[in-house]
Amino acid sequence: MGVAVILAVMGALAQSPTDNSSLERMAKTLEIARLDIGTMVPVAEKAARLLGDGGRLHAAGQPSLVSEITGRAGGLMMIKPLAATPPAPGDVVLYTPESGVDIPETLRDTKAMVVLFGAPVAGHDWPAFPNHAAEAGISPTLANAIPAWLFTGELVGALTRLGKMPVIYETIGAYGGYSRMAKYKSGEIAFHDDLTVPPCAAGVVANRYVDAVAAMLRRIEKEEHAGLDQAGAWAREARRNKKQLFMYSMGHLFPDEVGKTDIGKVFQSAGWNAGFRVPHPEDRYHDGDLAVHIGYQHPADTLLRAARPAGARVVYVSLFADRDFTKDNGVIWIDPMWAWSDACVTLEGYDIPLLPASGIVNGAIAWETYRLGME
Repeated sequence: MGVAVILAVMGALAQSPTDNSSLERMAKTLEIARLDIGTMVPVAEKAARLLGDGGRLHAAGQPSLVSEITGRAGGLMMIKPLAATPPAPGDVVLYTPESGVDIPETLRDTKAMVVLFGAPVAGHDWPAFPNHAAEAGISPTLANAIPAWLFTGELVGALTRLGKMPVIYETIGAYGGYSRMAKYKSGEIAFHDDLTVPPCAAGVVANRYVDAVAAMLRRIEKEEHAGLDQAGAWAREARRNKKQLFMYSMGHLFPDEVGKTDIGKVFQSAGWNAGFRVPHPEDRYHDGDLAVHIGYQHPADTLLRAARPAGARVVYVSLFADRDFTKDNGVIWIDPMWAWSDACVTLEGYDIPLLPASGIVNGAIAWETYRLGME
């Protein structure tokens, strides 16, 4: 994509009074990345032929992005993190380079097909799709998820045009999530032999993803920004009064997207998987502290019941509110606007939706909370 095209798109998008919003900037990044879909198609078609012939699909590089695109609701069940064993010549590797980290030894002389997200790697002619983080002013580690999911969508479409439908994960929050993994042996069965999906035209899945996620981000900007503004005011007050600030998070891009970025320099970070029976942080809260939880489907009930009696304020992101705290003036619930399935793209003839929205959307909410708290 040429510089002139990028500048034209950004100029057309830069008319909103909410330009500083992380939500709006993320939506703009999706719109800019839309222009790369056409160049993704032939690369996805080449990868689809290899996978259709028995090649394996791997993810490598940035750990949070590897987690984001493996084991993910709406994602490909066949994709696995790259192991210490080099990939075979007929395999495909989705690789996201990390700044200051060398190429994995297993990829240096590989004959496998490697597809890059983010910056190209010197000395290799691997196809690379940019994250456009610099153009829109967003976190590059979060932005890498955009080309990764757009390419995944086009890979699915390309496979359907070969007469193959790859098995897609369903959220484990759904009744069929675990049984689906058992049925398809967690991806060992890579393609369906129990249903047929009509061929999907090039560009359809990725464009639908941009439409859906950008709409969510702009709806949050419109409907939830009063709560986010208040969260920012609470964060500024806590900082002025030298109180504790926490930002807990859950999900595949998290908690790295909090703890390993500028957010983690202001907020104490830790993983907290609300809604799951797993250990959680045992922090002590005090009057005037602020605890933010970037969550998933369920509200952060345990956090609310620990922090509020101590006088700490709480901001939480989840699909549903905790009814015991809807009238509490020290609590803000932010609706992330994605559906319970998380995946948000319908594919004709398929039983569940494709491609998750939560990583990109929740990441934008986390960065907007940070931005407002630093004003």
